[in-house]
Amino acid sequence: MKKVIIILLLSVLALPAIAQTDEKADFSAVCPTGQVLHYKIIDYGEVNVWYSNQNPELLGGYIKVPRKVKYNDQNYLVTGIGDEAFANCIRIQGVELPTTMFYVGERAFYRCSDLRIILMPKTLTYIGARAFEGCVSLVDVVMPNSLTEMGDYAFKDCENIRHFVISHALEVIPEGAFLNCRSVTDYLIPASVTTIGCHAFDGYEQLKSVTFFGPVPPEPECEPAFGREIPIYVIKQHFPEYKASYIWGQYSIQEM
Repeated sequence: MKKVIIILLLSVLALPAIAQTDEKADFSAVCPTGQVLHYKIIDYGEVNVWYSNQNPELLGGYIKVPRKVKYNDQNYLVTGIGDEAFANCIRIQGVELPTTMFYVGERAFYRCSDLRIILMPKTLTYIGARAFEGCVSLVDVVMPNSLTEMGDYAFKDCENIRHFVISHALEVIPEGAFLNCRSVTDYLIPASVTTIGCHAFDGYEQLKSVTFFGPVPPEPECEPAFGREIPIYVIKQHFPEYKASYIWGQYSIQEM
C-alpha cells in the first residue's frame, strides 16, 4: 500500500509546471516576423496568443505579434498574451505587442532569458503575476501610461534592468514587483501610486535614489519598503507631508 501511495505522489510531482499544456490552441498562424504563433479564441472576434506543446527553444528571434489574424474566413483581433504563452522560450530576443492588446497574462514571458526588448502598446492595461520573472537580458522597461494593474513579482529576478519607466496610471506597486532587480540605479514613483507592496524593491545593489512625485506619501504594506540608507527625493512643496510621515519620516528625505 505504501508503495502505491509513493508512486501516486511521484506521478503528481512529475506533472508539468505549465498549466495550459492540456488545453490546445484553436489554431496557428505565421506572424509578420515569420514565426508560427498559436491562438485561443476567447470571445467573438478576439483571440489570445496561447501556449503550445512545442519545444520552447524552437521559438526565437524578434517577434512582432499581429493586430489581427484570420481563421476560417473570420478576422480576429489579438487582444492578449495568455498565461505562460512564451514561458521558457529562451531564444526569444525581442517582442513587439500590437495596439489591439490590453492584457499580458501570468508568467507570459517567464524565464525568457534572452529577451532584450519588450515594446508595450499604449492600450495595455494589465501585466500578470510573474509575467517577466527571470528575464535577465532586459535592460530598460517602459510601461505605457495606460497600465493600471500589475501582478505580484511581475519583474522579479530581472537582474540587468537599469531603469523602469513606471505607468502614471498605476496605483499599486505590488508585492515583489522589482525584487532582485539588482542593476536599477533609481526609481521614479509617479503621483498615482498610493500603495507599495511587501518586498517590492528588495534585492537591489546599485540603487542610488528614489523619487516620489505624489503629494501624499504612498503607504508601504511592509516596513521598510527599501533600505533607509537610500535617499528619497520629493518635490519641495510636498516635503512637509513626507517628513511628517511616521514611516517616510525615518528615511533620508530631501527636497528636489
